[in-house]
Parts: sequence; structure tokens; C-alpha cells
Amino acid sequence: MFEGHDTTSAAVVWTLYFIAKHPDVQQKLYDELVSVVGESGDITNDNAPKLKYLEMVNKEALRIKPSVPVIMRTLTEDLQLDDITIPAGCAAAIRIWEMHRDPQYWDQPEKFDPDRWLPDRSKNYHPYQYIPFSAGPRNCIGTQPHLFSLWVLMHNSQVKSLPSSRTRPSLPRSS
Repeated sequence: MFEGHDTTSAAVVWTLYFIAKHPDVQQKLYDELVSVVGESGDITNDNAPKLKYLEMVNKEALRIKPSVPVIMRTLTEDLQLDDITIPAGCAAAIRIWEMHRDPQYWDQPEKFDPDRWLPDRSKNYHPYQYIPFSAGPRNCIGTQPHLFSLWVLMHNSQVKSLPSSRTRPSLPRSS
């Protein structure tokens, strides 16, 4: 089965990227892991759901860098948008990348802020305001496996961001 692997790996990589770029976030994650799993470090089905900050970090990473930036659907019935009718059978592109950066819905949309997922801040979000793996009956199956991958990776990991290089490698020119 291939489905879910590409979205899972992309989600994990982007989440690790943001963790590496934000040492304060990494410290909070470490503190949460120690608090929840203790010295044993065993992440189980019972304690994994208690890793709330990891879930918030993951959601924020996927808001900024969704694994699926655009999804296509075929309309099964006419769609009325203001004074425009889009007929059934038309293809519709749902641009998740742009939705997750819309300042109408997100305060400082380009800022990595896991705290935007605190219950008191996120309770009024529209159900389809955040759909990193699509939504509804065609939702991506990678949603839960990637979170499990993060739990496992964060068990004994520390990630660091390397300083960015000001120069780009030169590519060979074709003659």
C-alpha cells in the first residue's frame, strides 16, 4: 500500500523542520515528553494522546506546509457562489496552501505559532478552515500514521537547524 506514505513523510519532515528552527518549541516538546512518558520513554496507546503540545506543533506545521497543497474534486451537483452558478461535472480545485494562509482566518498566517491551537484560541475555528489532509469521506489515510511517526521520532531525538548558506551550489550548464 503506497497511500499515506508520501503525505506522512512530508508531514514528519516539515514538522521536524519547524521544531529545529524553534528551539523554544523543541524544549517545550521535550518537557512534555518527560512529563507524559517519564524516564522509561515508552510511548504507548495510553499516553500518546496526552502529548497535546506535540499535536499542536504538528497542526501548526501542517497549517503552514500542508502535505497536500491542492486537492481536486468533481462537483456532483451545481454549486452556487454568490451570484455565480458552477455546474455539476466541473472540476474544483481546493487550494489548501492558500486557505491555511488566509489572513481572514489566521492571525499572522506566516508565523509558526503552535499556541494558536490552544483550546481557547482554536475553539471557534471553522471545521473546514484547517484541512491539511483533505476532509470528509476522501480524507487522506496518512492523518494518524504521521502523528504516530512523530511520537516515535521525538522519543529520543533532538533536531537542529543548520545555518543557511548565502551561496547556492552551481549547477553544471548544458552545452
